[in-house]
Amino acid sequence: MGTLTLEDRTAEYQWASDVSFDGIRLEVLCDEGDVLFDVSVPDEGPITINTFGKEVAANLVEAAIEVARRPR
Repeated sequence: MGTLTLEDRTAEYQWASDVSFDGIRLEVLCDEGDVLFDVSVPDEGPITINTFGKEVAANLVEAAIEVARRPR
């Protein structure tokens, strides 16, 4: 697990694999521990964001994308 640190808040994240997805997902968690949104990093193709229909602060999404783009 890791932590995204922003000016006004922090958020925990975790990496998750999925047998039906060729890649890895960075799951950003809400304070209750549920997935707020995920950043899907496929083996091939563009990174995508799934907010599950929730409004998410742009700076939080930007911070998660930055982490997702780093080498693992």
